[in-house]
Amino acid sequence: MIVLMSALILVPLVAWFCARRFVPHFSATVTGVSLGLIVSPLSMGLYATYFLGPSGFLGPLGLVTGIIGLVSLTFHGAPGFHIVRSLDLVPSGIIEGVGHVYIEIANALVWAVVYGALGWVVDRVRRSRVAL
Repeated sequence: MIVLMSALILVPLVAWFCARRFVPHFSATVTGVSLGLIVSPLSMGLYATYFLGPSGFLGPLGLVTGIIGLVSLTFHGAPGFHIVRSLDLVPSGIIEGVGHVYIEIANALVWAVVYGALGWVVDRVRRSRVAL
């Protein structure tokens, strides 16, 4: 699980590195979009570290990362759930099976747009400061 979370963290880092090299004027936008694509599954993975407990692989750090993941998941998991429920892609009640995939796809789309827009604003401010 730790290896998979590390692989998820590498996605925005690689995107940032490639964007700085090939499209430096849009590096924050590309990084924001890639971060938005992985933020919900990463939050769920961080929350899962809580259940390793203080005697687990991470020790007391697992409790801290688990609580951070819980807070992040309650924030980043809600839009996809509400979108999928309003489109009736999953039945009411407990979400299981492929319903989680629908929710994560909706979350990826929502947060890629949000974080990409924030990155676009950062890029825009950087360009305006250079122009002065």
